[in-house]
Amino acid sequence: MESLQEILQRPLSEKEADCVLKLRDTNKDGVLEKKELMNDLRPSKLQLTREQIKEIFLEHDIDGDGCLSVSELSKAFNFMGSSLSFHKARHGMALADCDGDGLISEEELDKLVDYFEKTNKKCLKRVVPTRSV
Repeated sequence: MESLQEILQRPLSEKEADCVLKLRDTNKDGVLEKKELMNDLRPSKLQLTREQIKEIFLEHDIDGDGCLSVSELSKAFNFMGSSLSFHKARHGMALADCDGDGLISEEELDKLVDYFEKTNKKCLKRVVPTRSV
């Protein structure tokens, strides 16, 4: 599975580039400055809304069939900085695929977003240690 560093070393697809620009262009000038790009790449800083998470998942529907396969989920999880993205994709599929067809439809997407938010929070808790007083 590609790491974020490996992804950034290859050309992005048009969908991936548009998604990065939408998420990272904080001053909305249409130009992605290094400061904007680097600002959120650390897992401890990654804060996405439910709508942004849904949009990222939908942007990773590579074959355009309106559903997400495990492979497409894995790429989306990886894009959002998740470690063990293939494992999380398989687990997310098992939790969200209500009809058992091996694909996540748009109707099943909310359960997948719930899973992403839950696992992302756990990851953030491990990355950002808290002090006991």
